[in-house]
Amino acid sequence: MNKTAQSQLSLIAIFLVFLAMGFGDAAGQLVSVVEKAFGISPFAASLVSFAGMIMFGVLSIPMGVQQSKIGKKKMLTIGLIFFLLGAILPIVAFNFPVILVAVLLMGAGAAILQVAGNPLMRDVSAEGKYSSNLSFAQAIKAIGTLSTSLIVSLMTIHLINNQWFKLIAENGESMNIGFRILFPIFAIILLITLILVIVFVPNKKMDGEQPTTLANCMKALGDPYILMMFFGIFFYCGAEASMFNRIPSILLENNPNIPSSVGNIVLIVSLFIGRLLGGITLRFIKPNHFLWITLIISVIGNLFLFMPYNSITTWLSFLLIGIGFANIFPLIFSIAIDRKPQMSNEISGLMVTAIVGAAIVPLATGAAANVNPKYAFIVTLICLGYIAFVAFKNKR
Repeated sequence: MNKTAQSQLSLIAIFLVFLAMGFGDAAGQLVSVVEKAFGISPFAASLVSFAGMIMFGVLSIPMGVQQSKIGKKKMLTIGLIFFLLGAILPIVAFNFPVILVAVLLMGAGAAILQVAGNPLMRDVSAEGKYSSNLSFAQAIKAIGTLSTSLIVSLMTIHLINNQWFKLIAENGESMNIGFRILFPIFAIILLITLILVIVFVPNKKMDGEQPTTLANCMKALGDPYILMMFFGIFFYCGAEASMFNRIPSILLENNPNIPSSVGNIVLIVSLFIGRLLGGITLRFIKPNHFLWITLIISVIGNLFLFMPYNSITTWLSFLLIGIGFANIFPLIFSIAIDRKPQMSNEISGLMVTAIVGAAIVPLATGAAANVNPKYAFIVTLICLGYIAFVAFKNKR
């Protein structure tokens, strides 16, 4: 096989890794589905989201350290194996404790894939194409995220009365067929991805890349530039999670005839469109210039949410927020790694750890919404203001 074909297959394998990362984002979407499928309390169901998110805070830095010793490819393989085990468990046994363990394993896998996958994309990208490829990869990740909601919805609607699927249910118990069918689909895609990664992805180090230790990670976090970029990811993830939390409530309060999940579906589709456009645009525009463009679009969309509910401006705000938010994560990540490629393992571990902002910032938006629903979007504007500061400092 020639070098060009090898490079293309490596790139395809990494794109599939990002699709799997999108499956890992499903935990938050599954909370209401789990509650309904197993007849459990909202608090118990919320443990699913917690299990899926907590591993980003627990594993990211240790995996970044270990990755410098064994290489990104081996770390990626470990992440895929964890993810695959999580997807297989509910096929073997289907109950709430098993689902909880499965999501925990899938969350661990997703965290490891983020640590290895983002910098590995740089290894398999042509010179100057890293930011562009990372945006394309994030678009594919959005497909994985969207597929969870769509599979559950479509399978439940079209297959719930199918006799073959009824045989799957144990002792005739009532369950969400669409929810159960997710895991075999995940497992098949993950197995294909694992094989492609093992066969085609190189296990190389970038020039000047040094072994990583926990002390190095803490030292890197003491670097003012890396700390600034860390909080850029932290506040972006927090703002995005807050939007996913608050947008359904806008529809619920103002138009009860429309399912609240439609708002999130529009947001995810907009993220996909934005990342696809970003991947193309970044072939011609420098990453930091494009970061300013995405920020302006994000702020305009956020400001529309302060207006009284209107079918045009409200849906336009969802669209603009999705398109604007779409490329902020890959832009901050790639700008940081391109600035200090010799510290890619430390930066990757720290940046993925910063995803925990998705668990912390929504607490502030929720508290603000208790006073006035519109106040939640003041918090997201503050997050965007910090990211504007990041863009300004990178321009200088």
